[in-house]
Amino acid sequence: MNPSNAARQPADDKAAVEAPEREMVGHGGVIDLHAYMAPDVLHTAHMDDYVGYLVRRLDNRICSGFIAVLADEEITPARFTALSIIGANPGVRQVDIARALEVARPAALKVVNQLISLGLVEAHPIPSDKRIGALALSAKGEEKLKAYERAVVAHEARICASLDDADRATLMRILKQLLS
Repeated sequence: MNPSNAARQPADDKAAVEAPEREMVGHGGVIDLHAYMAPDVLHTAHMDDYVGYLVRRLDNRICSGFIAVLADEEITPARFTALSIIGANPGVRQVDIARALEVARPAALKVVNQLISLGLVEAHPIPSDKRIGALALSAKGEEKLKAYERAVVAHEARICASLDDADRATLMRILKQLLS
């Protein structure tokens, strides 16, 4: 017997050895788990027609940049917003903060308590209802808020750098219109 012939297998057996096992999954069997390779590039252009998708991506970019800008501080976007509202409205109550932030009262209470523990806000009990506190910035809060505002203005300028003044004004008008 010729050694080269001995190495040969019948065609049916050879096909069985060469054909890898396939396990097709996904709707319509679009993924072969045994030959699986993650996509190198994700196709997302179809998502660009969704306002929510674009707004969420922009929000993620704005928030991560905000946190990076104020990394040395214990300030978050929610804390900054609450601090700004308290600064502009001395005597505001926690319930008012919840309404302005569009969050549940316990969430607003948590944010306000964090600001109090950071020494940025003071809560002054109201004599007629000691459960309610009139909120005001502390001296430290006033000083810090000014620094935070400068950092946020500079951060937003970087975010909007590709827009001219008219485009930025249009964007702001549209965002306010969508939120009304």
